[in-house]
Amino acid sequence: MLATVLPTVIPVFGLIALGFLAGRSGYLSDAGVKGLPEFVFRIAMPIMLFRTIGQAKMPEAAPVTILLMFFGAALITWALASIATGVLLRRPQADAAAFGMASTFSNSVMMGLPIGLAHYGQTAAPVIALIILCDTAVLWLAAALYLAATDSARAQGIGGVLVTLMRRVGTNPIILGCVAGLGWQIAGLTMPPLADRMVTLLAQAAIPGALVSLGLALNSYGLAGQVPAVAMIAVLKMLVMPALAYLLGTHVLALPPLEVGVVTILAAMPVGANAYLFAAANERQPAAVSGAIAATTPLALFTISLLLLFLGQARP
Repeated sequence: MLATVLPTVIPVFGLIALGFLAGRSGYLSDAGVKGLPEFVFRIAMPIMLFRTIGQAKMPEAAPVTILLMFFGAALITWALASIATGVLLRRPQADAAAFGMASTFSNSVMMGLPIGLAHYGQTAAPVIALIILCDTAVLWLAAALYLAATDSARAQGIGGVLVTLMRRVGTNPIILGCVAGLGWQIAGLTMPPLADRMVTLLAQAAIPGALVSLGLALNSYGLAGQVPAVAMIAVLKMLVMPALAYLLGTHVLALPPLEVGVVTILAAMPVGANAYLFAAANERQPAAVSGAIAATTPLALFTISLLLLFLGQARP
């Protein structure tokens, strides 16, 4: 079984390590460190998602049940994070907005997508795309509303929250790429051979570029003396949320093995960068969330390997 997992995880984490070392050693210039992630996020990854979704078959399970599996696990995990914020960390509930988002927002694009596709193949693409389409909007909105309800000094009001959310989601190249691919598939369009070749070349750069970019970004994050909060987030994000997702998918929603496996993998991903962006923008525990990204990304080498071994029987 280990022989089926290592070919998935070693190349992924090897490229992350390459990016981290290139950034830490100064091998890449500041312009390169900034330029590669921008190219991946704004061009290569949206193109790859557009092409992948445009050619993929729709998942066997109903989309609403897939979303219930993922966000049901996120809801319970968020509630546990809120309780732990007050009981274990003894911090105000306004901080639970950042902790809740960090405990539920997965790095689905830079890690979930490569690992899901490597383990399950292109059949995983529609399920991954569905989560990517929804997670930023749903979790950012939940965090913003939670903060507005618990911190009146910073409350934007529902109108301000929705305007900020629409601007963030409506200008996100990743989400736009997913939407365009879905529209292309529904319309049943085909691409001219030369255009398809160009799109294919760009798509091939997306996953390795994203992984190297993630490694570069890790140089910006650090634990910064936030061990209790980081430990709480890591346990909830890497263990509790995927366990809840798996239980919901298998015992409550009775989803097919492919959908259960893909959503569980996405739930088990390390903390995504949007959680840090929210924490920093609202001045709510950015150091702790930054530390959680730094801690959970290398930790995922072990937790994801174990998860893939566990899910091995469900692999097509």
